[in-house]
Amino acid sequence: MSQATFDLGLDDWVESGEDPSFLTRQLITYIGNKRGLAGPIGQAIVDVRNRLGGRKLRSIDLFSGSGFVARLMKKHSSLVASNDLELYAQAIGECFLADRNEILLAEAAQHADRLNRAASDGASHDGFIRKLYSPVDDQNIQVGERVFYSNDNARRLDFYVQELVHLPDEIRRLLLGPLLSSASIHANTGGVFKGFYKDKNTGVGKFGAAAGDATSRILAPITLDVPVQSIFKSEHEVFRRYANDLAPELDTFDLVYIDPPYNQHPYGSNYFMLNLLANYERPERVSRVSGIPMDWNRSGYNVKKRSLSLLTDLFDKIPSRFLLVSFNSEGYVSTEDIRGELEARGRVDEEILKYNTYRASRNLRDRSIYVNEHLFLLDREG
Repeated sequence: MSQATFDLGLDDWVESGEDPSFLTRQLITYIGNKRGLAGPIGQAIVDVRNRLGGRKLRSIDLFSGSGFVARLMKKHSSLVASNDLELYAQAIGECFLADRNEILLAEAAQHADRLNRAASDGASHDGFIRKLYSPVDDQNIQVGERVFYSNDNARRLDFYVQELVHLPDEIRRLLLGPLLSSASIHANTGGVFKGFYKDKNTGVGKFGAAAGDATSRILAPITLDVPVQSIFKSEHEVFRRYANDLAPELDTFDLVYIDPPYNQHPYGSNYFMLNLLANYERPERVSRVSGIPMDWNRSGYNVKKRSLSLLTDLFDKIPSRFLLVSFNSEGYVSTEDIRGELEARGRVDEEILKYNTYRASRNLRDRSIYVNEHLFLLDREG
């Protein structure tokens, strides 16, 4: 077992040979995107490859979220797959795990340019993002109005998403991934959609936090862009299933990355807006303040009494020699319990990684400044 402190990401990404603009421009704003752990996760992937004689791997990330780890696996994989319960994660995987196709990218760029010019000229479609999640007048926000986006950016989102459905599927997928990223970056939030910034004295929505900071990010116009795809080639598959149901149906993999929800904070409600943009169906019933759809996905991993049994069930069902498990010190399941369960199944290497926590959202401000992430590598044949 080793212990180290990591707050890197970009340097490790560049050293892998990847384009850094994926991280700086198109990785969605996400609590668990694992950017800061790129170095140790990347090294674990290389270690597995070396133990298998250097050949490329069949790899899958079972809780892919932002898609960062699956993208990191692509360099070392003959097949990389991703899975997540959320629709936005499926859209991200379909876009950013696909091999670069310059012909399709050029066509996508033409459509993006055409639609961006139209949006800048004020083109709009009647849509529910503008009606439900932005103020009527940005300069005169009223009590009860939701302020997730400026009125202009909400107009743009409604326009873009409704236009994308008219494009060929392979082009729509290429443009939807970066659009979801832009929607996460230019939102009037600290990074999760549980709530939007409000005036601390009146409770009325406002742009930017208490000091009015971040307004340049929030109010910058959302535009379409082509994806920064990997320079590495591999086959890819994208699933949207409950991990414990999918696992026994999978063909054999060399390496499975497991980073499940680890406490009470559910991704289905934290990132509901990205799901709304991905399927563009107006929700019928929503919460009063934030407008969160009532039918968001609930995961058993967010339930304390179920977490450990679900994890052990998953460990048993996965057809893979190597499991790379990421879990942090704030989780419902103790890292000692996880280590014990893995050691009962083979050789375990563990690394303890200290990194800065995400604390921008109001409901996360009581978190510790730092958290320990435990990275376990199980070799069933070790």
